[in-house]
Amino acid sequence: MTMRLTRRAALKQLGVVAAAAGATAALGGRAFAAEPTQLTFMTWNYQNDTVQQFINQFQAENPDIKVDMQVIPGNEYVPKIQLMQNSKTPFDVLYVADGILAQWAPWLQPLDGYDGAAALKQQMLNLASRSMTYQGRLYGLPYFSSYFALIYNDRMLKAAGFAAPPKTYDEWTLQARAIKSKGLSQAPMLWPVKIAGWGGMWVVNTMAASRGGRVLDDSYNITPIALASIAWWASTYKEGLSDPSGLELDPNTSAAAFMSGDYATMLTTSFFAGPQWANDKTKSKVFGVTKLAPTPALHKTAGFARLYAMNSASAHKAEAWRFMQYMGGTDKNGSFVTPKAWVVSGALTWGYGGVARDPVVDQSLRSWGADPSQVEANLESAVPMSAVVPFQAVWYSEWEAYANGVLQDMLAGRTSPQQGGSAWSAKAKELAARYR
Repeated sequence: MTMRLTRRAALKQLGVVAAAAGATAALGGRAFAAEPTQLTFMTWNYQNDTVQQFINQFQAENPDIKVDMQVIPGNEYVPKIQLMQNSKTPFDVLYVADGILAQWAPWLQPLDGYDGAAALKQQMLNLASRSMTYQGRLYGLPYFSSYFALIYNDRMLKAAGFAAPPKTYDEWTLQARAIKSKGLSQAPMLWPVKIAGWGGMWVVNTMAASRGGRVLDDSYNITPIALASIAWWASTYKEGLSDPSGLELDPNTSAAAFMSGDYATMLTTSFFAGPQWANDKTKSKVFGVTKLAPTPALHKTAGFARLYAMNSASAHKAEAWRFMQYMGGTDKNGSFVTPKAWVVSGALTWGYGGVARDPVVDQSLRSWGADPSQVEANLESAVPMSAVVPFQAVWYSEWEAYANGVLQDMLAGRTSPQQGGSAWSAKAKELAARYR
C-alpha cells in the first residue's frame, strides 16, 4: 500500500512538473526566472548622474541585482540615516563619513570575513584603511580619500615676485604681506572655517600634522604645536592678511570665493583645485593658474575618507557585498572602475595604491595642472584625523562643533589661543568622562 501511494504521488508530481514545463515554454522560458534581488543604496546629494552610471554598469555585469539609489541632501544626511536606523527602515548599503563611523559602527556590518576583503584592504592606502577601521574591524571600502593641500593662485604669486608657493609658515606670512602691499589682494589668505561637513578644526588639525604633532595629547591637553598653529593663524587676521568675512565661510563657500581671483592662498581639501572648482574654465577666474602645493613646515598633511558601508540589518548581505566590491573596489576584471572615474568627474582621489599610475588618472590630473606623483605622495603620507585628534571617540563630533565655535572666537581676537586651548581641553575631558 505504501509503495502504491508513493508511486501515485510521484506520478502526480510529474504531472505538475510537466504542466509547469508547458507553461514555461508558452511564456518563452520566463516562468521560473528568479526576480532580481533589490538593494537600497543611500547616498548624499553629489553627482547623482555619475553614481547612477556606476549603478547601471554594475547591473549590466550583475543582472540578478537591482539597485535603488535614494538621495538625501547633504546637510540632512546624518540625521535622516539615524532616523531610518532607529525606525528600522530597511536599506542595504550607504555612504559613511569617517567622522561618524564610531557612532554608527554598532549597526554597521564588519567586512573582515567577506571574500576578497583582506585582499582589498592589503591594497589600500594607510589613510584609507585606518579611516575605515574602528576597534580593529574594517567597516567600509573607499568611496574616496582626500588630503589637505595648499591651493594657490600662481598668477598672483608671480605678480608679487614669487616663483614658488611658501615652504614655511613665516614665508607664507611674508608672501601675503608683499601681495597685500602691492595691491594685488586686500586680504590674500582665505580659509574654510564654518562647519559644513567639516570646518576650521580640520585646518588646525592639518597645521598640527604639518608640524609633526597633534592637537590634543593622550590626556586631552592642548599641545604646544596646536597653540603655535592657532597663534600663527590668528595673527594673519590681526594683520589683515586673512579675510575676516571668511570666518563665516564653509568648505564649499570658501572654495567658491577663491574662484573670484581675489585671493592668493587657501588651505583646504585638494579637490577644490580641480576642474569642478578653481580650475573650472567656464566659471572660475583662476582657471589655469590655480595650483596645488604641499603644506608648509614638514610638508606633512592630514586626510580623511568617505566609505561605502553595509547595514548589518540587510537581508541581502551577499548581494550588498558584491555591489560594494564594484563601487569601492574592482570590477570582475580587477579594474578600479569607480575610483578612476571619480578622479575624472570630481577630482576625488583614491584609496588604493597604484591608481595614480593609471593612464586615465594621470592624464586627468595633468589636464588641470596637478602633478600625479605629488598627489600620490601626499595621499600615501597623509595621516588620518585620528592621529591628530580623538577622531574615533564617540563624542568627537560634539567636541568638534564646540571647538569650532571657540576657534572662530580665537581667530576674531575675542579669545586668546591660551584661553581657547584651555577650553578645548576642558570640554574634551568632560565629554570623555561622560561617555566613559
